[in-house]
Amino acid sequence: MNTRMTFPSTPDALYYLDSHAAAVAIADQLSARQSQLQALLAMTSGEAGEAFRRLSDEHQDNYLWACKMLAREAQELTDALQARWQTEGRAEA
Repeated sequence: MNTRMTFPSTPDALYYLDSHAAAVAIADQLSARQSQLQALLAMTSGEAGEAFRRLSDEHQDNYLWACKMLAREAQELTDALQARWQTEGRAEA
């Protein structure tokens, strides 16, 4: 059964993780999202953060909202990866 992803802003069932997705594919997506989030958050502190703080409140809120969605997706992918590893481990036993 496909896993419903709840990270999007809509309450509708918009995204599903395919039940046939391999653990390595989930890990690759997780790694990509973590790298993207790290790059985005790097722009909110230090010298780069000065430019961020000059953005309008609306732009700052939307930027951080995007970071929050990436973090939620990363958490869901982590949970899915752990479940997949457990399933694959049981299948091999």
